[in-house]
Amino acid sequence: MNRSIVFQIGILMIILIIGFFTFSYLNKNNSSKLVENSTSNEVNEAQLKNKLLEESQQTNTILELSYKSSDEKGNIYQINSETGSIDDANENILILENVTAKILVFNYGTFLIESDKAKYNKLSLDTHFFDNVNLLYLNHIIKSEDLFLKYGDKEVKISNNVKYKNEENFLEADEVDLDLVSKISKIYMNDKNQKVKAIIRN
Repeated sequence: MNRSIVFQIGILMIILIIGFFTFSYLNKNNSSKLVENSTSNEVNEAQLKNKLLEESQQTNTILELSYKSSDEKGNIYQINSETGSIDDANENILILENVTAKILVFNYGTFLIESDKAKYNKLSLDTHFFDNVNLLYLNHIIKSEDLFLKYGDKEVKISNNVKYKNEENFLEADEVDLDLVSKISKIYMNDKNQKVKAIIRN
């Protein structure tokens, strides 16, 4: 065989070998970049989901909430809170924090309620105040941990460590039922064998 032909075949083989390894190297790098891009996209997608979740949680919070309602009899109910959020189980229920409420009963006076938290029904206006509850009416103060307001009936049930005082009297009981219109109240203990603790000075 002619030496020049052998030489040309040798050069061709070298070129083919170099081409093969170059193609293999470039193909490997491209695959690696695709994996990196795929991983990066997954990370970005996870970050986006977390951001959307955080924004969704933030938008569920209502700042400086205020509701006011009145009826045909001239009764007014206004409730305010620093923050509030919609209950996950019922969109008509608001979970409120740092709450103040005012109930104006026509021709009877104004009742003020304060609490750390409350559950407020936007439809019925019924409200469960809880944690450090204070009910104020004229010079009467009732402190407790729970207060249930049935606004339609103008009835209040106060329970859990109830303490009542005015300028001269003091008492402790398990529960107090109060009719806001008639101002008739029932004060009692859950255990009939226990008595209401009271200090009456007049």
